[in-house]
Amino acid sequence: MRALSLVGGFLAAGSLLAVLTAVPALSAPADTPQPEAAAPETAAPGCDAAETPTAQLMCRDAKLAAAGAAMDAALAALGATTDDSGRAAIEDSQTVWRARRDESCPVTAADLADAKTAKTRADCLLRVVRKRTAALEAERQARSRPVGDLPLSVTGAAARRFAAPQPQVPPISRKVSLSTLAGRWAKADPADRTAIDDCRSSYLDIGTDRSLHAVEPRLQLFPLDGTLAADEDPVQGVALLPAAPTEGPQADATAGSAPATPAPLATLRLLPADSPRFDRLILRMEPPASFAAEFVRCR
Repeated sequence: MRALSLVGGFLAAGSLLAVLTAVPALSAPADTPQPEAAAPETAAPGCDAAETPTAQLMCRDAKLAAAGAAMDAALAALGATTDDSGRAAIEDSQTVWRARRDESCPVTAADLADAKTAKTRADCLLRVVRKRTAALEAERQARSRPVGDLPLSVTGAAARRFAAPQPQVPPISRKVSLSTLAGRWAKADPADRTAIDDCRSSYLDIGTDRSLHAVEPRLQLFPLDGTLAADEDPVQGVALLPAAPTEGPQADATAGSAPATPAPLATLRLLPADSPRFDRLILRMEPPASFAAEFVRCR
């Protein structure tokens, strides 16, 4: 079974035991005298080793740690109700949720230095984590609830009704190529798959030359520029490679040597529909970035 999450994606490594040992208020025995509450900056030694400010805040705040553990338990319980492909879909959904969480509750190093601001950020994160946990638990309960048997009554006076056979819907047989992706795409809400941006402030542009330009002013990863790898199936996933420099010292250094295959920046995958205007794109950044988003065509 694939691991779905680790403390909701806040901590890059470790375990719940590591969180408990990092927070004295959680690991000390009940009969051990507790020291007076310290400032958030010194509440849990070793939290500065966390990779991001959000992870540091998670390590320092006992309520956030407990909420993250509850969400992990809900993810594991939901994953137990499905197979590997279902767990992969849950993991994709969790990745998209983490990206939206960081947009809703951004945490910076400067925020951690101010106790009042850190408390505000922690409260925001606590709300969204608990809301996500409730949604996961509701989905698990819906999957485990059996479908009630409907009573069937047939009398001699009632004419028997036969349901007309339903026409078989043929699978989508569109031929998909990289040229299919050309155009502008808007960021979409993964719940109802409608555009949440106006195609001007936040968008993804794909050219006929396989160039890609993505704009998202709220995230430091953007703007993002690259080139889609040739001869790859968009349905299976296309690697987004860094754009080759056209001038400057870096371009001169690579002009006389065999080009090395650069590490991909992200993967772009097309979810084709029966009509191109209903197509959807999934952009997933390569680690250590955790950004993933869904896009629909701009109207």
